[in-house]
Amino acid sequence: MNTIATNPYAPPPEHAVPDADSTTSIRTRVSRPATALIVMASIQSVFVAIYLVSAAVVVARGGSVSHDYVGLAIATIQLTGLVLISIGGAKLGFLESLTLARLGASLACIPFITPFVFVGIPFGVWSLRLLADPSVRAAFPDHSVQPNEGG
Repeated sequence: MNTIATNPYAPPPEHAVPDADSTTSIRTRVSRPATALIVMASIQSVFVAIYLVSAAVVVARGGSVSHDYVGLAIATIQLTGLVLISIGGAKLGFLESLTLARLGASLACIPFITPFVFVGIPFGVWSLRLLADPSVRAAFPDHSVQPNEGG
């Protein structure tokens, strides 16, 4: 009798295709950090967008923002990062793109890009931790593109 094949506690094969039940459970596992990334990035992007729009209004009215080029550059970089965090969170929640999900989670771990610095970092780490799980990686259609990391 082969005990390894019938052992219910044995881990699934590394490159097994998940069935519908396991995909649903994985989607449930990733839904909270994915939603947190999307909500936090969206809220923070509103504040950054207000700053950028107000600068555009000043320029449109004939004013000058020449003293604030650094702030505008930082806000533009931050807004780009926040949009990528939101996209990554959505791709994580829908299990669509492992690469974009990792990018969004990684950007959430970077201070000054992450929304609400002390809250965004833990959710980014939580997302990266989930993405390191082989069963979660296997649920993504592009999981074979990523190198097999032990994590």
